[in-house]
Amino acid sequence: MRIITIIRNELFNQKIKLENELERVINDKAKSTDCITKESLEIVNKLASTDQSMETLDKYLNKEEKQN
Repeated sequence: MRIITIIRNELFNQKIKLENELERVINDKAKSTDCITKESLEIVNKLASTDQSMETLDKYLNKEEKQN
């Protein structure tokens, strides 16, 4: 099950990095509002995908655990 821990950690790290990137983009006063909006939406989509991956992994593991 070490591989599961590695996968979870990678997803968690990816989420933290994306959240940090989103904060950085939102607070960048040198960029236009349109640029900030576009970049923020791209990051939010990546965050949503990462969250969904984490949820899917947990559901799969719960399903496997119930079967065993």
